[in-house]
Amino acid sequence: MIGKNCKISNTAIINENVLIEDNVTIGDFCVIGLNPNNKIKKKLIIKKNSIINSHTNIYLGSEIGENNIIGHNVLIREETILGKNIQIGSFSDLEGYLSIDDYSKLHSCVHVGQHSKIMSYVYIFPYVVLTNDPIPPSDIRHGVILEPFSIICTRTTILPGIKIGFSSFIGANSLVNKNVDPEMIGSGNPLRIKGNISNIKIPKTNKNAYPWIDRFKKDYPKDIREIYKKMREEYLKSE
Repeated sequence: MIGKNCKISNTAIINENVLIEDNVTIGDFCVIGLNPNNKIKKKLIIKKNSIINSHTNIYLGSEIGENNIIGHNVLIREETILGKNIQIGSFSDLEGYLSIDDYSKLHSCVHVGQHSKIMSYVYIFPYVVLTNDPIPPSDIRHGVILEPFSIICTRTTILPGIKIGFSSFIGANSLVNKNVDPEMIGSGNPLRIKGNISNIKIPKTNKNAYPWIDRFKKDYPKDIREIYKKMREEYLKSE
């Protein structure tokens, strides 16, 4: 079923058991509703106002939330649940049986292994890998957990079952082999904890660079500061 005011390329393939809500755009050569060997029974849902760019493949059994932007050549496997206002960069690979919550952003070429849980307002930069197999190759899957407002910089690899705490910052080229507490800085191979995020300063002004919501609010809710404060209280209390 296809909703109103949708823009679907003539070269896109829409298979059976797919629900596309209003105002969805699907680009050239996309394949929507893949179902290898007809094993997937759940339908694929693409909610209103989402944009799926060219050459992207999405399997049945997943849900793409409202106002999402999916880049070019993205693979989204079955049982992937995306919230709303999410951006997935080109050439990213979502391996299925995972979730990404509202307003999170993945840049290009990000690999997300099965059973990962990416919570809201997370930033992931290019070439990050979220692994899940502790003794490869095996059928064991321990997904990575990224708590809200965490930042994972480019070319970082996170090992299976690791949890990155609320509003933590992981530097580029890191190998994350241990959990990171909320609001901490971690970097290196292997990862070393470098202190609290308040130690990172903006050049010249020497003001705190983090939390980033005080200096970068594009595409986020107007009450982002209040959302952050409420979540911070919740996550720091639970630690």
